[in-house]
Amino acid sequence: MSIFNMANRVKVSDMPSSVYIEDAAILGKLIKAKRTKLNMKLADCAALCGIGINTLSRIENGNANCTLSAVFSVLQGLGIKLTTKELLTPSSHSLADNEWV
Repeated sequence: MSIFNMANRVKVSDMPSSVYIEDAAILGKLIKAKRTKLNMKLADCAALCGIGINTLSRIENGNANCTLSAVFSVLQGLGIKLTTKELLTPSSHSLADNEWV
């Protein structure tokens, strides 16, 4: 195998071990793991999501100063859905019934 073929490969990253997404670093690891599992290069993913390569790199590296718009563009582009711990029903929208403040 030549070094040129090796340079074109995407190294698959591990999923974060945390059960909860508690900060930008864990979310970035999750995004990178999903992108690399899809064998997608950084530039290709950024183009698919409509953001810059540097922005995607900052998101994957856990930079907390990235815009929510950029983060949600990446989540949508990679098919990652964020969910709440508890599903809210129409009758449970009061603050007393859940932990969201």
